[in-house]
Amino acid sequence: MESRMKLVIPTEEYKQQVLECVEEFKNNGEERVHGSGSIEKMGSFEEWIQKVNDDLSKEKAEAKGRVQAVQYIAIRKEDNKLLGFIQIRYRLNDYLLKCGGHIGDSIRPSERNKGYSTEMIGLALKEAKKLGIGNVLITCEKENKASARTIIKNGGILENEVEDDGKIIQRYWITLKKRFADGRNKADHILEKDYKNKKIKNDEFEGNISLLNIKKVKFPWYVDEENRCILANNFKWLEIYPDGKNYALTVIYDDKENVVEWYYDIARRVGEEDGVPYEDDLYLDVVVVPDGRIHLLDEDELQEVYENNEVSKKDYDMAYKVANELMKEYNSKENIEKLDAFCKKYLEILKK
Repeated sequence: MESRMKLVIPTEEYKQQVLECVEEFKNNGEERVHGSGSIEKMGSFEEWIQKVNDDLSKEKAEAKGRVQAVQYIAIRKEDNKLLGFIQIRYRLNDYLLKCGGHIGDSIRPSERNKGYSTEMIGLALKEAKKLGIGNVLITCEKENKASARTIIKNGGILENEVEDDGKIIQRYWITLKKRFADGRNKADHILEKDYKNKKIKNDEFEGNISLLNIKKVKFPWYVDEENRCILANNFKWLEIYPDGKNYALTVIYDDKENVVEWYYDIARRVGEEDGVPYEDDLYLDVVVVPDGRIHLLDEDELQEVYENNEVSKKDYDMAYKVANELMKEYNSKENIEKLDAFCKKYLEILKK
């Protein structure tokens, strides 16, 4: 369904609408205009626009004691009417981590209860993903049930509640790093495919095992200094999502069904969405190649998001704990052979 609105960085063109919208908030008894970059504190529209532009620069924002951010106004496509404000912060400082989050937003009083807030946050999440933000924190006051419903509709999972200035603040995380078993995350690369999933529950395994039969790709995909091909015509990806574990395994088979590699994505959680398994990616990866070599990947990415407060210390430590356990387990030819036999067994089952 096409969105009824678009997000626009404010300019002089929207001055009158912005001022009228702020006045509407004031007339409704609202002292703060959430998601506006504190427009209510600005001496003039021009001062606010200067702040909006300054905050796009990391250096200028931090020089003023703020974080880099992009400010949008939501414009209804039908009649070009300003519906509300929404701001995306590139990173979190201590206060934003506790109470403010990556996204602040508000819909003007006269346009509420029409589904616009859910839609606006959905559009902002797409922009946040473009900015490289993998996990988005959004907060709301506990008494604001409508705001909580909007966040949950966009995939928010409540982590906890904190107190700020006498109010209870709920902290919701929305992951933008879900990787699905059906290949949708590689839609730009995979042109033709078959997909099959099987729920397994027996003495050796509980969870989902999927087979992505890749018939045609846009171009072969090679990785690392070994120039190893992991995606090409007639490759197969066997994807294993064990219940209750913090990883998902992708076994990559070439067009002759030889193992290219076993690729472990470390995950916050594994789950299902509309019957399709997914893993909530936690950046760190462990790759085992058939000759027994093991690679630990993307430590720099995990470190960066940890420093930006997108990953908690608990999850950071867990990622390394799981990765180290996997590397220790497969530092054994016998265990690699067992893994190979297990995977081949379920490859044959899903091929039928």
